[in-house]
Amino acid sequence: MDTNQHDEGDERLAGDLLVGAARIAEHISVLIGEPVDEDDVYYFRRAGKWPIGKYGAELIASRKKLNRHAQKITAA
Repeated sequence: MDTNQHDEGDERLAGDLLVGAARIAEHISVLIGEPVDEDDVYYFRRAGKWPIGKYGAELIASRKKLNRHAQKITAA
């Protein structure tokens, strides 16, 4: 594997990753056009309502997965 390809993949992944409830809340707010705060994000995670994971003490989410999820729930 070309190391350039590996580096580009890492950069794409890093650009897709949201770390922390505040950053995830900002992104979801933009997606749904409604204010979302950190408490909402923790609730979404506990309830399994959005694709939000945990890495150590931090919440993490993929922009791409959040975008897909928002499209799915708003298309219904």
